[in-house]
Amino acid sequence: MGNTISFDTDSTTDWIVTTKRYVGFLDIMGFKDMVARLPHDAIYEMMKKIDRQRKFAESIEWKGLPKNLVKTTTYSDSIIIYSKDDNYESLDSLISSIATLTHYLFLENIPHKGALAFGTMTLDTENSIFFGQPLIDAFLLQEEIQFYGVLIHATVEKEMNDRKFQTPLFIRNYLCKLKNGLAKHLTIYPIHARIVNEKYTDRSIKLFESISRLRLNTSGHLRKYVDNTEAYLEEIKNT
Repeated sequence: MGNTISFDTDSTTDWIVTTKRYVGFLDIMGFKDMVARLPHDAIYEMMKKIDRQRKFAESIEWKGLPKNLVKTTTYSDSIIIYSKDDNYESLDSLISSIATLTHYLFLENIPHKGALAFGTMTLDTENSIFFGQPLIDAFLLQEEIQFYGVLIHATVEKEMNDRKFQTPLFIRNYLCKLKNGLAKHLTIYPIHARIVNEKYTDRSIKLFESISRLRLNTSGHLRKYVDNTEAYLEEIKNT
């Protein structure tokens, strides 16, 4: 996690500073290596693409849900996504935003992995103070992932079960490849990984093509991320 913080503060004035909320953490993989081997201008253009995509993802109005339920910050090579509160509508909107963001990051050939956690989080935009256990939980969980994807932390599962929340769209239980073996986790998959409407077939095809292209940027053991991601999304597509 870097030190450069970007946060759109104008639309967060009605948010409670410290409250229970859902927090997603997305890490752009191989960032240090890209900085070392790519021209500085190329990295700058990539960062601008990331910033555009995260702003687009937070601005979408899903299924008639209220506006202003999701906000994002960027920390150099990471994207943090926050819900306004702990209500189901906020969770639903946040998951849809993550599904959208990951889809477009793939289309831009930007490898990433992440996690979503729940708990008390402080967002003090006036003083640029952002901290809480869910951010730590999400960060630590994403470090275990061995494919390009987003896992849901047990804190979110427990909250959903305790409050009997309906499972939002774009969530799938999967036997995930982790650093120390396999474990079933709820995951958030990219928005067009499943073809639920034939008119969007071309978007699904482009998604899978973009993941195949990531193979050209890796060699050796790092290609396992591409292999594992393709296996994961093939299961999503076919079920």
